[in-house]
Amino acid sequence: MTKEDKAWANAVKTRDGWKCVICAETNRPNAHHIIARENHSAKYDIHNGISLCPKHHFFCRQLSAHNNPMGFLIWLERNRPDQFSYIKVIMREILNAKD
Repeated sequence: MTKEDKAWANAVKTRDGWKCVICAETNRPNAHHIIARENHSAKYDIHNGISLCPKHHFFCRQLSAHNNPMGFLIWLERNRPDQFSYIKVIMREILNAKD
């Protein structure tokens, strides 16, 4: 992990109060990229990050960013509509750039 990656993760977790935004768990919050970090234009955008506990990042079947990404996006749209709208704009830009 680069120092830029660490700075981004710390900024995301600080913004979110160092807890999972879904369940408020404070043990080992992860900074998750909503748009995959391989899309370099959004990699260090703090609005492309969200703090999740390990359960909601990887393991939960109902609401996990990796295990049930559609469920996670529906949660994001309902609970963080401004962030969801921003992510949609960025994703459209990424998709249009590839056409």
